[in-house]
Formats: sequence, C-alpha cells, structure tokens
Amino acid sequence: MALTESFLRRFRQFFGKKSRPRHELMLYLFFLLIAVVIWYMNALNKDYITDLKFSTSFVDLPADKVMIQAPDDYVTLTVQAQGFTLLKYRLGIIFHPVLIKANYKNLKQLRKGKYYMLTSSVVEHISEQLSSDINLIRVMPDTLRFMFSDMVQKKVPVKVISQFQFEKEFTALGNIKVEPAEVTVSGPHAIIDTIRYIYAQGKTFKGLKDTLKAMLALQPVDLLSFDADEVHITLPVERVTEAGVSVSIEAINLPEGFSLKTFPGSISVNCMVPVSRFNKLQPQMFRAVVDYESITNSKESKAKVVISKSPDFVLDVRYHPKSVDFIVEK
Repeated sequence: MALTESFLRRFRQFFGKKSRPRHELMLYLFFLLIAVVIWYMNALNKDYITDLKFSTSFVDLPADKVMIQAPDDYVTLTVQAQGFTLLKYRLGIIFHPVLIKANYKNLKQLRKGKYYMLTSSVVEHISEQLSSDINLIRVMPDTLRFMFSDMVQKKVPVKVISQFQFEKEFTALGNIKVEPAEVTVSGPHAIIDTIRYIYAQGKTFKGLKDTLKAMLALQPVDLLSFDADEVHITLPVERVTEAGVSVSIEAINLPEGFSLKTFPGSISVNCMVPVSRFNKLQPQMFRAVVDYESITNSKESKAKVVISKSPDFVLDVRYHPKSVDFIVEK
C-alpha cells in the first residue's frame, strides 16, 4: 500500500510540472501499473467474507409427489475464501447451480400439500458442491417453502397435428399409424383430469410420394411427465388414378305401398382411387339415394340425388346427373 501511495504522490507531482517529455510520462505510467498490479495481487491473497448468489435446482423429489410450486430459483451463500477464489465466482469462471435435495428427510409438512425446508439441513450437501477452498458459513433464506400434489397416472392417446402435402397424383392410403398410440402421463390430479390428448409437435411434410416414416417429439405440458419423449408415425402414400362406376339410384323414406322410379335409373360416379385398389372398386361400394320426403317438401320438378356412402379410400368423388326426373306410384 505504501508503494502505491508513493507512486501516486510522485504522479501528482509529475503532472504538477509542465513540459515533461513523453517518454518520462510513459515510464511513470508503467511503474504505476506495476504498483497497482502488485497491490491487487496482494489483496487477492487475503481472505474475505462475502455473499454469492447461486441459482438452484431441486433434486431427489418424493416419488409419489409432484412439485406444483417451488421456492425462489436462487439462494444466497455467505462464504469465506481467498480473493482469487471469490473473483472466479464473481466473473462466472466457476458457476453451476446449487443442487438441493428436496426429499422427505429434509422436508417438513405444514399441512396437506404444503411443506418447508430449513436450509441449515442442507448446508453440508451444498458445501460439498463448492470449491474445497471455500468455507460455507450460512445459506439464505433460512427457510424454503414448497407445494406438492399427489402424483397420479393415466394413459392418454397421442394426436398428430402435422400437415401432409402430396405430390400431384399421390395421396395417403389409409390412416396415419402412431406408435405408441398412447403414453402414460404422470402429474397432479387436477391437471391429469383435464388432459384428453397428448399432441405430437406439428410439422409440415411436403412433396410426399412414398410412404412416410418419421419421429415426432411430444409437446411438453407443464407439471406433467410422459413415459415416452417421441412417437413414430407411418403414413402409407400411393399414386392415384381416375376410376368410374355406374351406381343405381335408390329411393328412401317412401310411405308404405308407394314406389318411386327415376329417369335415368343410375348415375355415373368418377373418383380418384389408389392404383393398388383400382380393380377392387365396385358399384356396390357406393350408395346413391333420392329422398321421398325432400321431394314432397320441394317445389322442384326434379329429385336431387345424394351419394350417402362411398369407400374411405377414394378421393374427389364426382357424379352426374345430380338431379333426375321421377314418378311416384302407389
């Protein structure tokens, strides 16, 4: 310290005089810097007591509980150590969260769902996580408060919300397959009761012309855990071609003793069908109907034809005519 004060005094005297050469100024600054470094190094060799703030991570939680409210995410540690060691922590050279065991051994119950922990009970465990040359004096706050809920489980189906875009003349052949189709969800009873689906993270798949196989991560839900992190999806994709069939028209909702004839008696149906099922397409897979009740309640002279059934593997169903002449006979 005396060395530093001496240089400072001479530095003031130096600048109190005029017209000093530049090289003399640089010489004084050099020696002043050395003095400051020596003083600082000497100061860092001494022991100090100070407070250090650390982020926290709670581990070893009760297996039958889920934490729905945690204490503040940091603790303040009062420590004693050399200046060099403390400087490393201050500069972030040494930094890691403090792990705190929130198990039944350290937790005390206030009332149902509410617990507290005296940080004095985990001083030794925290001290083991610090550098060996640091002496932990105390942990603040002295009490940590928690809120837990009973852990419950149930199986929940997985829903895929991805978008699938196909190349021209290609389409999906059947439904998407998800494995596993259900996941076991664990968490607080109040939240579990509201969960109907677990969603796979949405993604857009473009230009599909072959069977799609992909992995999708599950969307996280606060306070819930799953027994799987992702699901495997399979979507059969196949080329489609146009096909046509002739389907007879049926009358429905006819009163007893009545009959209805249409002219023509059938319609032409065209649709896009997967190539592998082209030869399996049959007229009886479709149903074309004329509703007698709609005729009697309409002022139109023709009956409207509706397709009430079609195979689930066909696309873009078109038919003609959409209305026909008719005769009702008793």
